[in-house]
Amino acid sequence: MAVGKKLSVQEINSLRIQAVKLRLEGKTLKEVGKATGLSTPTIIAAHKAWLEGGWSAVLVRERGRKPGEGRSLSAIQEQDIYVQLVSTQPADHGLPFLLWQLEAMQQLILQRQQLDLPERTNAQYLQRWNLNADRPAKRMKQASSNVQRWYATTYLDICEQARKESASIVWIDDFGAHNNCPGRLRHGILRAVNNRGKVYWQPYEGSLCAAHLEDFFDRLRCSSEGKIFALLAAMQWQRAATFSSLASDSHDRLRLFHLPAATEMLSQSNELASSILKTAQDVSLVPKNTYARTPTSTKLDPMASMAQQLLKHQFAQRFDLTDSYSWQHPKQKTKEKSVVLTHLQRLEAESIQAMREVVAEAENPVMLYSIGKDSAVMLHLAMKAFYPAKPPFPLLHVDTTWKFQDMYRFRDQMAAKLGMDLLVHINPEGLEMGISPFKHGSQIHTDVMKTEGLKQALDKYGFDAAFGGARRDEEKSRAKERIFSFRSDQHRWDPKNQRPELWHLYNTRKNKGESIRVFPLSNWTELDIWQYIYLENIPIVPLYFSAPRPVVERDGTLLMVDDERMPLKSGEVPMMRNVRFRTLGCYPLTGAVESDANSLPKIIQEMLLTRTSERQGRMIDHDSVASMEKKKQEGYF
Repeated sequence: MAVGKKLSVQEINSLRIQAVKLRLEGKTLKEVGKATGLSTPTIIAAHKAWLEGGWSAVLVRERGRKPGEGRSLSAIQEQDIYVQLVSTQPADHGLPFLLWQLEAMQQLILQRQQLDLPERTNAQYLQRWNLNADRPAKRMKQASSNVQRWYATTYLDICEQARKESASIVWIDDFGAHNNCPGRLRHGILRAVNNRGKVYWQPYEGSLCAAHLEDFFDRLRCSSEGKIFALLAAMQWQRAATFSSLASDSHDRLRLFHLPAATEMLSQSNELASSILKTAQDVSLVPKNTYARTPTSTKLDPMASMAQQLLKHQFAQRFDLTDSYSWQHPKQKTKEKSVVLTHLQRLEAESIQAMREVVAEAENPVMLYSIGKDSAVMLHLAMKAFYPAKPPFPLLHVDTTWKFQDMYRFRDQMAAKLGMDLLVHINPEGLEMGISPFKHGSQIHTDVMKTEGLKQALDKYGFDAAFGGARRDEEKSRAKERIFSFRSDQHRWDPKNQRPELWHLYNTRKNKGESIRVFPLSNWTELDIWQYIYLENIPIVPLYFSAPRPVVERDGTLLMVDDERMPLKSGEVPMMRNVRFRTLGCYPLTGAVESDANSLPKIIQEMLLTRTSERQGRMIDHDSVASMEKKKQEGYF
């Protein structure tokens, strides 16, 4: 039987030599085939090759091409050209081009590598390096419905106006260069694509500023014969006053048009700011002894209320919760009496036990809901722990008014979907003083709007136990805290006076006025959280997934420009980068990370390789030495 396709080249050559030797000993083809496993044609060809060229002719070469072989550029040459295209200007190489383009790249390769490549090959390299772009008409087919309507209506008017003024239409975008080269390049790319698919680009180093945009559009205008109609998709460049004034001064040479995505982004941020202000004003008017529940429900007699809850739960079981909770995951049937739990199942059981212990012992518990991934897992565990009933406690969100827009939308959606009572508390004194992370800094903002706001909410509603999503692997001070963390009547924490928790036995006795902070996820790690989210299909805020987002770089941290309240420095311009967030908080104090992880498996893979803590992106942890422990001692959760 022929086995050639199953063996390496070295093994095949050894069998070919053996076959020739057996033939020289007078063995028949059948005997040689049985001894070596080679086919009859292969034995004949090996023997014939020996007769014509000796033993060296019997050997065969490696099949196929080696990695990088057969391309016009070797791997080293390819890397060299890519680095030049994303970190230098054509003039740096003496090329007669204002911006990089296909022809400039062709001359660069000829100059540095002495290779004259055809245009099609160069275009393939651009596509591989993500420097090329599809034609706008092709991209519109995959755009949102709003953009497609704009393309079918408003865009036609822009084209008509461009014909009248003899203007060229170009589509502008901004993205980051890949960091897979030596030195970890931190360059951005400004790119223009015309309707014929011709691409122009210019790299810039560091953060995008108005000077970069001014230089890019000047070069683009000089490269064109007439006026430029620039179409901007999801850009926030109009936030930069310097660039806006430049566009106004150059109206006779340059006109800017924004796609619906950018316009919608700005309108949504304005609506959100107005909504937050209105909510804050409403909260400040609510009497201190009343609940600010969302959504509200009408009072019913006990039997009617029971029937309503039963129908609501059956409806949720049939429709809303079919992808999430424990009834969908029946216990696995095992022949043995004892069941061996997996690592995540042990963590899940431990967390559920802690929650049930609190409900059994506390008089008025509450779950702190910060809308992040840990809160999502904790809420999911609570739904499992008390199924088929709802968790017997409300959710409490201490709102600083500076969360991400997506977080507010996700919070309201989850509360409505699960039918949970949501309490939202904003510190009225901090609101009246206009406390802002930009004006007052992260330390004062956190102390007033988070720590004091949390203590106010706990006192206002009389909660004696509060669930939190903190984990020990996040930060040093959290690593030393127990699952049941006792607080004084002033909500202070004494790290030197903690109770032992041997064999998962919890002492829940407390004096009058004292309260308990309970952390069911204490023994989970960030990787555990992501694996559990993946296995249980838990909904999370989209900000955890990589996507192009407007960011600015400050002190080495990428901050997302989420609404109009974020002040930009002189000449500073938001740039589009593929980023995601490992942790979520107030957007001015939360750093993004550049990433291509746009799905849960990719995030898990990223977590397996990372060597840094997720809290490195939280500026409040770097206010001073041991700042987190000081905050916790003062009442921070």
